[in-house]
Amino acid sequence: MKRKIFGMYLTLMMCMLLVPISTWASDSFTYTLTISNDKPEVGKDKEINVTVTGDNLQDVYAYEVNFVYDPNQLRFKEAKSALDGFSIPAIVKNNQIQFASTKIGNKAGESGKVPLCTLTFEPIGKGQAEVELTDVKLVTSKMVSSKQNAGTQIAMDITNDNTAMFRDIAGHWAKEAIERAAKLGFVNGYEDGTFRPQGLITRAEFATMLARAIHLPLNGQDPLTFADESTIPEWAKSSIASAVNAGIVSGYEDNTFRPDQMISRAEITTMIVRASGIQTAEQPISTFADKDQIPAWAYSFVAAAAEAGLVQGKGDHLFMPNDNATRAEAVTLLLSLLDYKK
Repeated sequence: MKRKIFGMYLTLMMCMLLVPISTWASDSFTYTLTISNDKPEVGKDKEINVTVTGDNLQDVYAYEVNFVYDPNQLRFKEAKSALDGFSIPAIVKNNQIQFASTKIGNKAGESGKVPLCTLTFEPIGKGQAEVELTDVKLVTSKMVSSKQNAGTQIAMDITNDNTAMFRDIAGHWAKEAIERAAKLGFVNGYEDGTFRPQGLITRAEFATMLARAIHLPLNGQDPLTFADESTIPEWAKSSIASAVNAGIVSGYEDNTFRPDQMISRAEITTMIVRASGIQTAEQPISTFADKDQIPAWAYSFVAAAAEAGLVQGKGDHLFMPNDNATRAEAVTLLLSLLDYKK
């Protein structure tokens, strides 16, 4: 019985939020965003709360709010409504969040200064990050709907000086590089205080690191059209879309992206060269003894990277193009890219 009632209220709210927009909109409506901490620190502050409050509202029975944010610097965790009633779980797509809530039963709506909801984020990248309330749709207890463009923003300055939290990089050949990358804000450690430098990195993870490192724009990108788009994690979609639109990364012949597949040294080198703007040309590689193992599609990129000093081989002058790249190798290559682009 409870499930049936729950379903009825869900249907009711969806219908309320889909009713035609009326002339009820008022220019006197205003919205403010408040933040629990405008100077959070990566690794230290696990939660930042952004609260939405409306003023001069009239008989608010249900609402829908839409936001944009930077998923490279903030990880969305949850949304909670300040109204007593029922809420639809937040819908997160790329850098957009949609959240809706309604009262239940024969009750009057809220008027005046009304707290609507609170969004919770975790800081994951260094720099200034913004959360913007783009628009609000309100529904009265009499099923009258109104939509307003809010355009209200709040910003925070995220710091990341906790490189000491990486307790597993002492003595590692990439220690300085990892600490530098952490200070630049494009890599993070794990909750247990480790960085896991020898851990392998996926295609989704590297695309996200790359987008953060070179500050690819995250707004306005075309939606992803890969056949396996549904398997791409939400936290990586904006970065991957930006990298695709910039011509840095592409999918496979079967139109898949394979986000969870470990990335090879040939793949990350190709992406780095594309991001650098270095012109490629068919030229022989004399640097690496295993040049015959470099895939044909990557050969000119590896040659260009070697010529520019972006990549180095391993022992015995081997490039090992088909080996999976480690987190330490990925960080080192990204820093080489940043130094090259200076």
